[in-house]
Amino acid sequence: MIYCMSDIHGDMDRYLSMLRKIQFSDLDFLYIIGDIIDRGEKGVDIALDIMARKNMLLLRGNHEQMCIDDLRLNKSDALERWMRNGGGVTRDDLLVKRDETTRSRILDFFSNTPTCLEITVQGKIFHLVHGMPSDSVHDRLWGRPTLNGVRPLPHATAIIGHTRTKFFLGPDYFPLRIWHGDGLIDIDCGCGSAPDKRCLGCLRLDDMQEFYV
Repeated sequence: MIYCMSDIHGDMDRYLSMLRKIQFSDLDFLYIIGDIIDRGEKGVDIALDIMARKNMLLLRGNHEQMCIDDLRLNKSDALERWMRNGGGVTRDDLLVKRDETTRSRILDFFSNTPTCLEITVQGKIFHLVHGMPSDSVHDRLWGRPTLNGVRPLPHATAIIGHTRTKFFLGPDYFPLRIWHGDGLIDIDCGCGSAPDKRCLGCLRLDDMQEFYV
């Protein structure tokens, strides 16, 4: 079976609970559409777990990019932006708790992740991207959908994270659930939110069944 989830944001407990819930095995494959780090405490541990598995693939999110921009590319404005977006816990983990070899492996891993990917499951084409489909890498990582209802791609269904589904469902909708639109599916159910509002969603592409923890 083929699964997608996104925006785990360091919540190792929910990540592992979801793998148990879907009975994830070596015969399955999981695409994680960005933002495994920051806000929660275990983002680096999640990265190491993904790296150790042959049947998972991480697409880059804006939070992985902020990590790269600061610790690998040393961009002048990267640190302030990363801290403003909850990167302090990840930065401390990498710089204080991990040795140089492990830190380099993590940064290499993030740097080599794709920013978008198209896959075919049961004859349907899915375009996986963290922000929004775009020719611009920046917009793939940081772009957000609109409410205009226009299908983003003519040939594929885009599956995105980054924008919590309350954008579509409304601010009072709780718990958040995966949102399905015309050619667009948003699977960010707010795992990076406050503890009492967190939910991690997972979508099985073979039959479009949804799972939540």
